[in-house]
Amino acid sequence: MNKMVKKSNPILIAILIAIIPTINLFAQKGYNSNGPHNGIIKKVKNYYIETLIRDNKVYFFFLDEKLKPINNSEITGTATLLFADGKSKKVELTNVDTDAFTVNEINAYAYTDIYLTFKIKGKSISTVFSKETKLEVLPKEIIKHYHEQGTEHSYK
Repeated sequence: MNKMVKKSNPILIAILIAIIPTINLFAQKGYNSNGPHNGIIKKVKNYYIETLIRDNKVYFFFLDEKLKPINNSEITGTATLLFADGKSKKVELTNVDTDAFTVNEINAYAYTDIYLTFKIKGKSISTVFSKETKLEVLPKEIIKHYHEQGTEHSYK
């Protein structure tokens, strides 16, 4: 019996090594990098929200349980952008086409955290997306410049 246990130990170790990365993926609370638009998706109640940065703009897609885009005509949203310098800015999300939203803020892509609130069918749905790398490596002059530029724009 002891010989059998000794032979199965390497097999069990190999299985555990193979399973641990998979467990880590499921432990990330709904994050996935395989969204329909190749963005990061997060499950929020009965929906999914996908975010991606493209052409220095932050986009959001509201998805159903089958990861199909939901028409945005009756959905509104706000975003509170947090930046590496500790400042924040709340903005209304703008509809793009029939299935996306964007932040009309010149420096939106430089956020470290973004708090989202959507209103759909009379209910509020909120979530937070955080970048893995905080943008503290940017010189303060650049961050200050982006904030100054952002205050010159109207978001209505």
